[in-house]
Amino acid sequence: MLETILIIAFVVVFGIPVFTNTIGLFIVWKTQKLPAVVEFQTIDNEKFMLERNAKFQEYDKSFEDLDFNRVGSSILQDKHTDSHFRLYWRSDLKVAAMVATMKSKAEEITYIEIVQQYFDGNVLGVSNSPNPEAYPELDFKLSYRFPKIVDARALLHIHQKLKAAYKSQSVVKDYDVSGGFAGVEEFLRKESDALLSKGIVNEAIDSEGKRSLTLFGAFCLTFRSVPPGKNIWAYITERRARNALGSLYQDNGSEF
Repeated sequence: MLETILIIAFVVVFGIPVFTNTIGLFIVWKTQKLPAVVEFQTIDNEKFMLERNAKFQEYDKSFEDLDFNRVGSSILQDKHTDSHFRLYWRSDLKVAAMVATMKSKAEEITYIEIVQQYFDGNVLGVSNSPNPEAYPELDFKLSYRFPKIVDARALLHIHQKLKAAYKSQSVVKDYDVSGGFAGVEEFLRKESDALLSKGIVNEAIDSEGKRSLTLFGAFCLTFRSVPPGKNIWAYITERRARNALGSLYQDNGSEF
């Protein structure tokens, strides 16, 4: 009996990670594609909110209280994930924000992201996503993850502090609210081209507006998406964000 338990424990601790990081790598390589040309489906705001979870609605109210204007609501659907977004803009700060819910067979997460774009092509963003981003770092994208900060006001304050520290010499760019999600679509195309230059995806774009992964790209995404690599990357990215913010950061966000 003890021997059986030890074998099961060994398989759980070592067998599953080995499988997902070897055989799983080739499955990802052959089946996973990344968006290049994206068209967001616009949805009526009232209908959209009726179907959102309590956390999404709480975040939506928080951005309303912070004087953000709602730009629009949309969804993206593919074979693996249903994604629901609501986009916001605050003109005096020239800051965009988004509430997002990502739902797959494995999990459902809801988080917020606050982003500012500059005329030099760079973006500065903060989020409280519980999961680290699977993409490798991109030169124009300065992104920090604070999963323990659950208050939108606190996250906005963090963004402003980081902006003052790291982007004070850059000229902030307005978001064209009249275009809805067009600005986001443009950014995703730029992101896809950057992944192409890093050898993560192949150049060809299929009829669904997606690029297939290279074997190197599949390795990069698999490492960041499944344990133990996911756990390691989550620790690294959260620690990096805390170090960037320095003494201003507290786990419970109470100072904000």
